[in-house]
Amino acid sequence: MPPVSAPSLRELQALFWSALNGRPEPGLTAAVASTSGLAATDRIAIYAEMYFARLRDVLAEDFEKTAAALGPQRFSEVARAYLAAHPSEHPSVRHVGRCLAEFLRSRPPADAPPWLPDLARLEWARVDVFDAPDACPIGMDHLRSLPETEWPAAPLRAIPALKVVESDWPLHVLWRDGGEVAAARTTLRVWRQDGAVYHCAVDPLEGAALERLWAGGSFGEICETLADRDPAEAPAEAGALLARWIEDGLVAGIG
Repeated sequence: MPPVSAPSLRELQALFWSALNGRPEPGLTAAVASTSGLAATDRIAIYAEMYFARLRDVLAEDFEKTAAALGPQRFSEVARAYLAAHPSEHPSVRHVGRCLAEFLRSRPPADAPPWLPDLARLEWARVDVFDAPDACPIGMDHLRSLPETEWPAAPLRAIPALKVVESDWPLHVLWRDGGEVAAARTTLRVWRQDGAVYHCAVDPLEGAALERLWAGGSFGEICETLADRDPAEAPAEAGALLARWIEDGLVAGIG
């Protein structure tokens, strides 16, 4: 019988990758030497478990509140099932949790609270906002320098580190306090300012206005979101909203 050729480096890497993702191959076992105290299969299992533990810890760091809601054992089980369905495919582990919220929605753990996927979605929005590109927000002096006659048509540019998260649950309360809450339609603004990530609940009108801001809408278009308010008060409300956004560093440019 002719000797069996050793796997190439590429083949060995593929076999090792399969083992790390819970699919050990006989070809890898044959290529790994056993020792007097540890069989080849056990040596491979050590690497596989260390790899999983590292990614689980990354997920637990990015989804701290979600992990706390599940508890260590259940979160570890969820992480293992998630990584089997969505193995890491990027050189940076920063991206490993990008599908977790959808995974929890489509495959909810037994007896998991119904708000869990949305809580994970908020946490991932905070990760995205933390890593978003820098932008220098404008100040009130810039706003005052623009003639009021130009305001209606002035396009606004949001900072990249801004997201809006909508949910049927008060996620800001869950994020802060945990426990059980009653369902309540909630819109959250998530943003980064001076290197720190914040989120807060906003009313539906500000949520709609933020969507206009994110789309590069004009000040006049933002005023349109307040169309159901008193016409005499809507422009002042829109101006106050814009001033608040500028104070919070949400606007990268106007005009």
